[in-house]
Amino acid sequence: MDDHSARGNLAYTPLPQLLLRIWEKKRTGLLRLQKEDTARILSFSRGDLALTDISFPAEEFQAKLIEAEILSGEEVEATRAYALEKNVSLMRGLIECEMLSPQRTWEFLASFWLESLYPLFDWPDGEYAFDSAGELSGQHILMTVASLEFILQGIRRMGNSSLIEASLPAESESLQVLSPGYAGLLRLASYEKYVLNLLRHSPRLQDLYAQSHLGKKETQKVIFSLVQLGLAGFRQPRNAFKPASESSSGEAEKIWSDFNDKCSSIYKYISKEIGPVALNVLEKALDEVKPRLSSLLQSLELRTDGRIELRPVSFLSLNFSNPESRKAIIQVLNEILVAEVLAVKKTLGDDHEAALIRNLEKIGDQG
Repeated sequence: MDDHSARGNLAYTPLPQLLLRIWEKKRTGLLRLQKEDTARILSFSRGDLALTDISFPAEEFQAKLIEAEILSGEEVEATRAYALEKNVSLMRGLIECEMLSPQRTWEFLASFWLESLYPLFDWPDGEYAFDSAGELSGQHILMTVASLEFILQGIRRMGNSSLIEASLPAESESLQVLSPGYAGLLRLASYEKYVLNLLRHSPRLQDLYAQSHLGKKETQKVIFSLVQLGLAGFRQPRNAFKPASESSSGEAEKIWSDFNDKCSSIYKYISKEIGPVALNVLEKALDEVKPRLSSLLQSLELRTDGRIELRPVSFLSLNFSNPESRKAIIQVLNEILVAEVLAVKKTLGDDHEAALIRNLEKIGDQG
């Protein structure tokens, strides 16, 4: 996601992953979601979800106050008439007419707003477009909600188990626990911490599902949450790219060669199943990864044979002498491979994903 706009489909980038990306890059702007005839717009201020008085759905909020029996229809109508007469907002009208206290007004406002957004997490697809903007004027912001907490709560309320299952690796695959810098900001529930700890001891999903006291369906929801929030990820194949203690141009050349051999193998595998459209599938996977890459790697291009080119700089010119830089570059390559493997899984299914991973493990020898 660049500084101006980004477009895509939730079928390739689930909403939790998209929201996490916006938060990580501290974006300010509007996220537009469109699925058939349904459209929603979410505002963000420095990465966090924001409700503004400009986008506040006053009519729906009035109806909700009546439906929840918080106020009677007569009370709401009296408040609305007062707000129109005084040319003030509905919230101010509720408080000045002493219908609700400021605290209760904002509590009901937050509850109504967030509950209206949680169903978006169950969308299996839908176009999205993020448009960056300047700083939102503070006078228009009614409240902000930490995006990490919103993501966590949204996944907890998900009911689309087929979407969750389709987004997870095959049961024969393994995951590993990750520790991003923001992990301490996430307030996991006790049962979520239990699954996270279980994953440390039983990384193979088939074993984890069998052992979990939550049952398979609820365990999958927690695993989905951990993966989407970056607390768990693919366990690297035994010959995945690993930083060595020393670097050399020969090592960098071999890493790039092995990486492209894997990319080519992925393309050959999927193209045998779906033909020329395979390039489109892999291009979308690469496009989804690009926003998370540094500016030097934004020029990655997919060739017609499935290999990847880096222009105008050469991969060998990247900084391999610095351990941290080298580690970050290698992590990018692995992330691209994971994205392409996931694209194969979504297109062809779990069995093909497992077969493809077995093929990739035979390429190169970095372990």
